[in-house]
Amino acid sequence: MERKALTQEYLILTTNDKGKLPMANSTETKAGLVAAGIMDLLLEGAIKIEGKKVEAVAPLPGSLGHLEGLYAYLSDKSRSVTKVIEDYCMSFSSSRINQLLTDTGNSLSAAGAVAEGKGGLFGNRDLFVPEKAYKEALIETLKRAAVQVESLSLHDAALASLLKETRNLKPYFSKHENDLMKEKLKAIKNQQDSKIIREMVGYIDAIMTVMMAAVIATVN
Repeated sequence: MERKALTQEYLILTTNDKGKLPMANSTETKAGLVAAGIMDLLLEGAIKIEGKKVEAVAPLPGSLGHLEGLYAYLSDKSRSVTKVIEDYCMSFSSSRINQLLTDTGNSLSAAGAVAEGKGGLFGNRDLFVPEKAYKEALIETLKRAAVQVESLSLHDAALASLLKETRNLKPYFSKHENDLMKEKLKAIKNQQDSKIIREMVGYIDAIMTVMMAAVIATVN
């Protein structure tokens, strides 16, 4: 199975067989997609995060063309992680997050990993139904990482952390598998020889903490 960018794999694993995102944790799931985009850009050296500020520092890699909108937004000026999450997931307009969803979905469609459809109240919303075999293979890859692999790769650690923090990991795992993955992610934070993975998981934790705070502030 050919692995894809974090944003692409995350979208596949958070979308059901009708091409819809979960309703109960919709805001967290969308914030997770933004976080995945930030992680993809960070891993490729296109952006940096310093003092909770996100800043573009290099051109957008060709392999991340589906993140052109997010990259352009981040290139406009340095912004805090809080501001990025608010602008994408808490603003009155949902145009930014919808564009990220559509661009990521289109990139998966071009790769044959999803089928395109239409839905929504007026039937004009783009939907992307995951290709069953690819999704199942991706789930099995994560399960093997939890049960069999001694240490997580940077990519799998980031993906599993994103799914866990947005409450999208548990549906695919047995209790045993879920406990093993949580233990591996917890152990990463104490491994001195895996600094970049520790930092990546830390970034994801920080981003999702900001998202939850923004949700609570919006509700209150």
